[in-house]
Amino acid sequence: MNKLISIFLLLSFVKLAGQATSDHIVGKRVSIQSEVLGQERELLIHLPESYTKTDKQYPVLYLLDGQRWFLQGVSYQKLFDEYGYSPEFIVVGIATNDSPRFGFFANSDRLLDFLELEVISYIDNSFRTSEEKILFGWQFGGAFAIHALAKKPGLFNASLAASPIPLNHQIEEPLRSLSEPNALFIGTSKNEDQVNTGVNRLVEFLEKKPSTQLRWQHKILEIEKISSFGHRTTPLGVLYHGLRFYYEDYPLLEFDQLEDFTNAGGFDYVTSYYDKRGEKYGISNEIPQEGMFFLVRLGLDAEHFPTFHQFMNSFLETDFLENINMGWGTRYAEFYLANDYPDGAEMVYEILMRRFPESGRPVNGLGDVFAKRGDAKEAERYYRNAIQLGEKNSDRRLDIYRKDLEELLSKKTSKN
Repeated sequence: MNKLISIFLLLSFVKLAGQATSDHIVGKRVSIQSEVLGQERELLIHLPESYTKTDKQYPVLYLLDGQRWFLQGVSYQKLFDEYGYSPEFIVVGIATNDSPRFGFFANSDRLLDFLELEVISYIDNSFRTSEEKILFGWQFGGAFAIHALAKKPGLFNASLAASPIPLNHQIEEPLRSLSEPNALFIGTSKNEDQVNTGVNRLVEFLEKKPSTQLRWQHKILEIEKISSFGHRTTPLGVLYHGLRFYYEDYPLLEFDQLEDFTNAGGFDYVTSYYDKRGEKYGISNEIPQEGMFFLVRLGLDAEHFPTFHQFMNSFLETDFLENINMGWGTRYAEFYLANDYPDGAEMVYEILMRRFPESGRPVNGLGDVFAKRGDAKEAERYYRNAIQLGEKNSDRRLDIYRKDLEELLSKKTSKN
C-alpha cells in the first residue's frame, strides 16, 4: 500500500511539474523605521483587486499582531467583497511579535503615537485611503484598541476588540462622553474567566451609562469549550462579526420572512435603506440585481402575491429579468399563473424564450399561459413547438411537454 501511495505522489508531482505555475501574492511587506519606538517595524499590506483599476479611495482595516491575523483579514476582505457585505478595504497588518507582548502594549500612549504619526501617515501618503479606519486587536491588543478609542476617538472609526485584557476603569468615562460617533465591538469566548471579568464590568457600565455617540456590541462566541483554545480563536469570530456589525447598513437587504419586511416599514423602508446606503458609501442608490432577487423571492417564498407582484412591477424598467436564470424565471411565471395573472407569466416566458431560443421550457410555458386563457388553439401550437425543441435537444422535460399536449387534446375531445 505504501508503495502504491509513493507511486501516486510521484506521478502527481510529475504532472504538476509539467504545468505552468506562478506565485500567489497576497500583499506586500514593508519595513519602516519608527522614531517614536526607536526601532524598525514591519507592515503587511493588501490592496483590493479593484485598486489598480479605479481612482477611488478605500477604507483601511488595521490589524495589530499582523503576523498572526493578516491573512484572516485578507480572507474576510475578499469574502465580504464577493457577497456585498462591505465596501472593499485595504488591509494593513502591524507586526507586534515582541517578547514580552504585554510590555509593548502596556506603553499605550507611545504605541498610539506610533500608529497615528508613522503607520497611518505612511499608509495615507502611499495609498488612496478614505478617512474611514478600523482597528482590530486581540488580547493585550484588544485592550489597546479600546484604549485608542477612549484616548483618541477621532483616530479610528471603529475598534474591534477580541478577548481584551486588561481593562481598567480609566477608559469608562471617556467612552461615555465621546464627542463624535464611533463604534466598538467586543468579542469573547464564554470560557475566558479572567478576560470576562473586565469585559463584563465594562459592558455593565456602558449599559447603565450609554453614550449617544457610541454604537457598541458585545458578543460571546461559543467557538471552543476548552478555555485556552477558545481564547486563541476569538479573533476569527470577532473579525467576521465585528466587520458585519460595523458595516450593518451596507449589505443588500434580505428578510427571513414577510413579517420582518412588514415590521421594518415595507416598501418605503427598502427605498429609504438604499437611498441612505448610496449616500453614505458613495455608490448608486439603485437596488443591485441580487438585491432585487432577494426581494422578489420574499414574496415568492411567502406565497404572498401582492408583495411579489409589486416588486416585479418595480423592477420591470431595469434589466432584472434579463439576468435571472431559467429556473427562477420559470418559478416567477408559474407563480403568476397560480395567482390567475397570465399576462405576467407571458411577459416572463417571452423574455426567457428570447434569451434561451433552443429551450423548450419557456415555449411550453407559453402553452400553459394560453391554456389558462382558454385559447386551446394557441396552447396546442406552443406545446407542439416545445415538443419539437425537446426532441431536437434531448430535453429531460420532453415527457412533461407531451403530457401537457395530451391533456389539452383530451379536454378538447371531451368538449366535442
